Amino acid sequence: MTDLVGRENEIELEDILSGVDKLIADGIADPERIAVAGWSNGGYLTNCLIAKTDRFKAASSGAGIVDVTMEWGTNDEPAFPMNFNRGTPWEVPESYRRASPIFKFGKVRTPTLFHVGENDLRCPRGQTDTAHRALKEFLNVETELLVYPGEEHGLDSYSNCRAKLTWELAWFDHFVKGKPKQ
Repeated sequence: MTDLVGRENEIELEDILSGVDKLIADGIADPERIAVAGWSNGGYLTNCLIAKTDRFKAASSGAGIVDVTMEWGTNDEPAFPMNFNRGTPWEVPESYRRASPIFKFGKVRTPTLFHVGENDLRCPRGQTDTAHRALKEFLNVETELLVYPGEEHGLDSYSNCRAKLTWELAWFDHFVKGKPKQ
């Protein structure tokens, strides 16, 4: 964890991509049918991965951060980005920029499904709206946005958990397996 200080959005991506490469090399994963998904920090890492590479056929990002400066200013725990970036946005602006995948979203080509709780204070909805808008309105990348009413950072209701999984499986079935879109 301490290795990530000042290097967020770097070494953890290298670890994930090394793991994917190993699964491919071992014949466990098909390089033509790889997807990525995550929630919270996993959503952040999903956003970072799709901004770094187009090797994923589809992505699902839940409650993910795209702009670490906006995270510092709007979430319920500003100490998190301050610790990982070694200061405030005005003290170390390049660290915040380097850790923010939105600045590399111009490269995104991965169809991405976004999820967020309507009342999420940890990874506020504006983060997800920003990522979705970038793909939909400016990059013409296939994307959908699901906002879960009444939910906070995690999905507590069974119906919302089920809806998320249903949408996610349909998304991956279509973009990874080539099934008709539902």
